[in-house]
Amino acid sequence: MKIPFHIISGFLGSGKTTFLKRIIDSYSEKYKLGIIQNEFVPSNIDGVELKNSGKDFHLLEINKGSVFCVCLLGDFIRSLEKFIDEHRPDVLIIEASGLSDTTSVAEVVSSGSLSEKIYLASNWCIVDALNFKKAGLMRQRIEHQIRMADKVLVNKTDLVESVDKLQSEIRKMNPFAEINATTFCNAGFLPGDAAVSKFYPDSGNPLSRPEVNSMVIKSGKKISKEALVQFLNEWASKAYRIKGYANMKDGKTLAVQCVFDKMELISVDNNFHPTELVALSDQFTLKQWNKSFKEYVQK
Repeated sequence: MKIPFHIISGFLGSGKTTFLKRIIDSYSEKYKLGIIQNEFVPSNIDGVELKNSGKDFHLLEINKGSVFCVCLLGDFIRSLEKFIDEHRPDVLIIEASGLSDTTSVAEVVSSGSLSEKIYLASNWCIVDALNFKKAGLMRQRIEHQIRMADKVLVNKTDLVESVDKLQSEIRKMNPFAEINATTFCNAGFLPGDAAVSKFYPDSGNPLSRPEVNSMVIKSGKKISKEALVQFLNEWASKAYRIKGYANMKDGKTLAVQCVFDKMELISVDNNFHPTELVALSDQFTLKQWNKSFKEYVQK
């Protein structure tokens, strides 16, 4: 049975560790939690804080740069496989570095033998309502994290007068994310089997977790809108969900979301984002899907 893999991203000081502590407090007695903390610096103060909580969980610390960086991706995948084999967690949660570019996250869950052990259950991004505009040159990183998220928490709302404009800005970056305003990251989290419900709305609680595959297409190639629609029509009915961004030959970028036969395409601003499509399915493989995409790009 595959293990649900949850990502928590967000810029420095946004509240990621606070959110993770809430999850550990709520679920460490019900689930065998595997926690991955990723920081750029050798000293992991947040890891010490979690260990001092007295809660029962297993911790994997990686403190030499972003695990989503190409230069570390291979090492991270091997470390994660070893961690899974050693501890056999029910749920995996990674607190990504505040400087992480999580656009490579799907490459983790779809890579080699790891794809047989985990699936991407949710991708959270914590946004600091007070300091969002102060990110400066790191703004690009934040926008990447937001664009890859299923759920966005606008945190520290008690420190600002209004978050309406910020939420509108986030909505332009990611038209399909669930956006919630919070204080101290007080938000609901669904671990384990429950996290799959958003992809399997008709599956009742007694059913076991489906053996779903997470897979990603990442490409610098541009595609026509007509070819993209044809491609999605061919595969959407075979997938529980397809989401991501596609760069068009006419220079536009479309946010893509398909849930079974329902397809949504929304034009978004694009400055630096490659085409990236993520699918959850048990009816086709990454090799088949990627081959088909390359064929449609040529049309």
